[in-house]
Amino acid sequence: MRVTSGDGVRIAFEVMGTGPPLVLLHGFFGDRTTWRSAGHVDALAGDHRLVLVDARGHGGSDSPHDVDSYRIDRQVRDVVAVLDALDISRAAFWGASMGGIIGLNLLAEHPERLTALIAGGAHGGHVAAAPAEIQQEVELFRTRGMAPFIEMLELQGPLPAWMREAMQAADPHALAALTAALDDRDGVLERLVRTPVPVLLLAGDRDPRLRSIRDTAARVRGATCVELSGCGHLDTFLRLDLTLPVVRPFLAEYAAG
Repeated sequence: MRVTSGDGVRIAFEVMGTGPPLVLLHGFFGDRTTWRSAGHVDALAGDHRLVLVDARGHGGSDSPHDVDSYRIDRQVRDVVAVLDALDISRAAFWGASMGGIIGLNLLAEHPERLTALIAGGAHGGHVAAAPAEIQQEVELFRTRGMAPFIEMLELQGPLPAWMREAMQAADPHALAALTAALDDRDGVLERLVRTPVPVLLLAGDRDPRLRSIRDTAARVRGATCVELSGCGHLDTFLRLDLTLPVVRPFLAEYAAG
């Protein structure tokens, strides 16, 4: 299924399972199929109506090549458009990395649409990378495609074959534009401080973003940060043996609103 977002970009999604709605939004490099490949769908579809979304620039969604198309507010509107298309007034949300960033911004903009938020490897702080660093990464995408980024991730640990395939299928020019947008964005912590929506942050204790994730948890009322021992950034998505025992009771308590 597809829905057209406010700026004309078409967003692909699918629905499966029964129960309180739960939106699953993947990270940078991924698409909605990675939730199935990693085991999340089999684990959660018996208890939740799962809404799997392809973020713009990924999977079956449109992939514009201009930076402005990937502003975080536009990506937030994409999720709202999917919820509206399904006539879902409120849903729980689980975002992985980039998906978690979008989720935190969705919570800041539209707290009335969420019953609960889970964000893996994501924080709500301000990000401002050096322009030269951003340009270097953008040019790497444009000139060498996905290969150097696959190599970089494989240096950190084994990369599942399905993740490598999803990365190889990605549009490097779309990800170049997305990189420029994500690496220069405002924080939302001031708007989240008093949110009534329960928030669960998942963080690997070896993730370079750990300090920022802890800061988000400390400043957002009702937020909890669970640190996964011996884990890096990608493990908050891959290690279901560690995340599901935390996520299941959280969703059981809060997903239905």
